[in-house]
Amino acid sequence: MRIKILLLMISLVSGVFSIQLVYAKPPVATQTNSQSVTLDMQNMTCPMCKFTIKKAIQGVDGVHDVNVDYDNKTTAVNFDPQKTNIETIINATTNAGYPGTVRPPN
Repeated sequence: MRIKILLLMISLVSGVFSIQLVYAKPPVATQTNSQSVTLDMQNMTCPMCKFTIKKAIQGVDGVHDVNVDYDNKTTAVNFDPQKTNIETIINATTNAGYPGTVRPPN
């Protein structure tokens, strides 16, 4: 009986030491780099123009989101300011035939 208890104790203790410990890594602080700008667009003459403008802006590295509003002739852009800037975005729309200017905040 003592041998059985001793063997049981040894197997329990060895089982505890054979368990792999899993440690959770602490959360890494991620910095959300995001800036938004609204541009007043020129040369938007038809509802199809918005597709050309959107494609031109989406081709700029660092752009997260583009929303072109034909009715108001504006484009809202959300981008990473560490990867691009407003001037680069405006150059992209200008090169596509749609010059833009920054709309002043309300």
